[in-house]
Amino acid sequence: MIQIDAASPVPINDQIKAGLRGLVARGLLKPGDQAPSVRGLAASLKVNPNTVARAFRELSLEGFLESRRGEGNYVSDKAKRQVQQDLECVRADLMEAVRAARRGGLDWRAIETAVKKLQAEDK
Repeated sequence: MIQIDAASPVPINDQIKAGLRGLVARGLLKPGDQAPSVRGLAASLKVNPNTVARAFRELSLEGFLESRRGEGNYVSDKAKRQVQQDLECVRADLMEAVRAARRGGLDWRAIETAVKKLQAEDK
């Protein structure tokens, strides 16, 4: 599900937001699906519920989640489009990073090795 890296310089609430976006990108959460509860997610991630609530509040302001009083938070219809736009930006950033690596002198084998190392870390 969602993973948090306590050693990361990225704030935990931003990691939670990215994790929820990732769940939508992978099709594990779809528009109309209920998001995990704040308390449940906080317990599973071992973080303060206020941190999760902040991430959910920000996602609601962005239109990614819809808050329904007494029912919880739901993935909005806009979420899929937002995720697709985010992925396009990530793809463009990745392409630029590879171009910069090539300009910096890395050969394709070194780039492939780096990608495989990242793949192994992700498992």
